[in-house]
Amino acid sequence: MAFLGERERLENRLSGKDLQRALWTGPEPARMMPGVPRKLTTMERTKMKRDCDEVFPGIIIGSGDSIKNMDYLLDIGVTHVLNTAESDVRIDPSKFKKSGISYKGFVCKDIPSADIASFFQETAEFIERALSMRCGLVFVSCCMGYSRAATIVAAYMMLKKNYTATQALQYMRGSREVQPNMGFLQQLAGLDNGLRKDRYRKYNSTQVEIQYSI
Repeated sequence: MAFLGERERLENRLSGKDLQRALWTGPEPARMMPGVPRKLTTMERTKMKRDCDEVFPGIIIGSGDSIKNMDYLLDIGVTHVLNTAESDVRIDPSKFKKSGISYKGFVCKDIPSADIASFFQETAEFIERALSMRCGLVFVSCCMGYSRAATIVAAYMMLKKNYTATQALQYMRGSREVQPNMGFLQQLAGLDNGLRKDRYRKYNSTQVEIQYSI
């Protein structure tokens, strides 16, 4: 059986409010952007209608305007596009196919009550397949590239790379001002709690097997 302290740590429940602490730090106001050889401020990015950052190796998060610029996507080597806001960022998927870019999209409003968690598993699989390619580069977008896209990438990091929700958000905040709404933070906390519970169950099962093998 697990020690009491280990059990308490593994079973400690996380809330969306707890995750807000991971958003206190952020990147430099002016920073490099994929494909642009100089640092840009938020205002400069807005004027260019391009705003994105590589938040994890092979994963770029950015605005809806950015994925509408096919020349830019091809220039930086994007192989996959994941549009988390099809109701707000309307674009013809066939344009990506013609350019050799795999596209996936879904509709989810950027409101706390939206069930973005229902897309966690399928989008994590999409990103994982993309990054399994030698030169895979995924562009995950929403309207502004701060809430929905960040939530989906955080879920991927948790499901496929064993990050906690706090670790995933803090990692991304090092390069972009990601800020999921409170409802999305709560859903990430729910995923975190579920994954921790699974880890505890596996840990406990392993300890029992070891005990019986001695």
